[in-house]
Amino acid sequence: MLELVDIHCHIDFSNFNGDRKEVILRALREGVISIINSGYDYKSNERTLLISESFEDVYATLGLSPNRIHVDDYRVVVDQIRDNVDKIVGIGEVGLDLLKAKASLEEQKKVFRHFLSLAEELNKPIVIHARKAESLAFDLVKNYDVVAVFHCYSGSEAVMKNIEDAGHYISLSTLVCFSEKHKKLAEKVGLDNLLLETDSPFLSPFRGRNEPKNVIYAAKAVAEAKGLELAEVADATTRNAQKVFKV
Repeated sequence: MLELVDIHCHIDFSNFNGDRKEVILRALREGVISIINSGYDYKSNERTLLISESFEDVYATLGLSPNRIHVDDYRVVVDQIRDNVDKIVGIGEVGLDLLKAKASLEEQKKVFRHFLSLAEELNKPIVIHARKAESLAFDLVKNYDVVAVFHCYSGSEAVMKNIEDAGHYISLSTLVCFSEKHKKLAEKVGLDNLLLETDSPFLSPFRGRNEPKNVIYAAKAVAEAKGLELAEVADATTRNAQKVFKV
């Protein structure tokens, strides 16, 4: 059986409350050997920790989405991360959002810099949410000694190439199953810098709620776009996930 890693999802959301265990077990049965749940504010970080402590193959990253800066004081989340540093595999999601965030760009940059500094200090990979701000986020990342994962990457091919050349990682979501833009990104991205995710419960390749088992469909879409065997994509992306997150 193929082995895959869903490096970014949100199974702490309430629409998993009725069947969270079944969702996790279903993914594990279908070859998803590790699931990384990503916190995005103080409360979701707490839920993420609880889930990761309850299921052996579910791991946690803790962060503060730029869309939640107005909800939580970033300093409280920084303390939360420090208090749980031995329980997490990365910091995030954090970053910049020029589409939906209520905070100004300068405020977002200030908070993002604090988390980049923290990731550098704690020697943890950083999971970046960069919506319509991929180039701006990369410009900030360049100032820190961190390993960065650009989650659900939707930027340009040129910026993607710069991210790869700097040794960072591009995570393609299940958007690649139905988005022509993302199929083109999949064609161009190097296997050594590629990760896969579902961003569950969002971005389902089918109607309704997405879930971690569907990461296989992202792998299939990438393999088709690159003209490669599915096993080659699965092996490379799983190896990359294990290298970055130590899962």
